[in-house]
Amino acid sequence: VRQKKVMMFYKPFLFKFLKIADRILVTSPNILQSSKYLAPFKDKCVVVPSSIHIEDYVSVDQKFDLDISGTEKIVLFVGRLSYYNGVEYLIEAMQSVNAKLLIDGDGKSREKLENMTVSLGLEERVKFLGKVSNELLKYCYQICDVFVLPSVEPTEAFGLVQLEAMAYGKPVINTLLPTGVPFVSIDGKTGLTVEPRNSKALADAINKLLSDDELRKKFGIQARNRVVENFTVDKMNEKILKVYQELMY
Repeated sequence: VRQKKVMMFYKPFLFKFLKIADRILVTSPNILQSSKYLAPFKDKCVVVPSSIHIEDYVSVDQKFDLDISGTEKIVLFVGRLSYYNGVEYLIEAMQSVNAKLLIDGDGKSREKLENMTVSLGLEERVKFLGKVSNELLKYCYQICDVFVLPSVEPTEAFGLVQLEAMAYGKPVINTLLPTGVPFVSIDGKTGLTVEPRNSKALADAINKLLSDDELRKKFGIQARNRVVENFTVDKMNEKILKVYQELMY
């Protein structure tokens, strides 16, 4: 996405490669519809979504001290702290949200985001955990009330962390990007989708879910069901095997 100058030189090789391919696997219908590079080759594209080993996402017995009170609502973000993840908009949104935001991840933007948190006086509401262990990550998914992926650039092509949160039965708030992000978690079914770069829309969506236990539970159940039905490794392997079989026979 950012290497536009490099693409000028790489583009002829890319098209040559796509032209000789018998099948092209894409991770979502959104990518297929929005990619200008795939447009001439749509007839040989097959959607095979990314997936997770859902059996790996189970409750953990270990407790971690994250300085959270028993009545405090928890908002969770997981991912690299980079330009495309839009975490700054999520932090801004927390000015209007009475909850604690846990940020799992590290990256080039961390120092800037931490300084922003201090300048907004949100040190008590926003907690940076850095790169965490698998057990702590699972614990965060387990205890959170809402998962938020506030991505702002199509560099975020799928958002696999959404599946991880959904596997724990958590509703997701994501952004309306021309990628697989809103395909993974569906607006009004497994969570809420808002316009990117809109802190107010993020705050409104978070508050809506935090204030409605029944809606949160409903979306969470439907979120896990969506993963089971569409995004397991077994489902992915079945689709890939079918593509191979069609080419062989």
